[in-house]
Amino acid sequence: MKRQVPLILCFLFGVVMILTEFSPHAASQSVYNEIVNWTLIVWPFATVLAVATLVQTHWARIQRRSEHWQYSYVVFAGIIVMAAIGVPFGMKHPAFEWLFNNVQVPMGATMFSLLAFFIASAAFRAFRARNTEATLLLVTALIVMMGNVPVGDLVWNEVMAWSPWSDKVSEARQWILDNPNLSARRGIILGISLGGISQSIRIILGIERSYLSGGDA
Repeated sequence: MKRQVPLILCFLFGVVMILTEFSPHAASQSVYNEIVNWTLIVWPFATVLAVATLVQTHWARIQRRSEHWQYSYVVFAGIIVMAAIGVPFGMKHPAFEWLFNNVQVPMGATMFSLLAFFIASAAFRAFRARNTEATLLLVTALIVMMGNVPVGDLVWNEVMAWSPWSDKVSEARQWILDNPNLSARRGIILGISLGGISQSIRIILGIERSYLSGGDA
């Protein structure tokens, strides 16, 4: 019975939220707003649970001396310092803003900059003209890239300004983005949406129970 309670609640709230989305009635919207308010109340408890799970995970790594376990101390130091400043003094405190702007933001930028090299490596492997499809992908990627990056603008607008093809690259890039690229994106978004709907229905009906941390049983 204890495992059935989350399934019943998930079913009830899922059905109610679906009905409120398709009903413009004032009572329906009132129920929707009330559920959203309760979500905002539950959110801090979920945050506390997430922090507890993070601490438990990294403490276990330290005890087991897992690979790179020393960095878990950095995680603890960051949590303690940011919480010690942010909780009593607020996020507008100069020390909190300094840590965020000079530690968090540069680290986030570094992570995203590293992703550029992985993307470039993957693109190099994917764009090898081994067949017709790969050649078409390579040519399309070069046209879009040369039309987007500043170097492309410099080459076609300054160096190749005398050529009748100077404006064609930009037009070709825009045509690729507006037609085949947009069509493919819409198809992908439609597929993702259908997959999300299917997964949501499985969760609401209790078919998918992995969120109970007990598998499908």
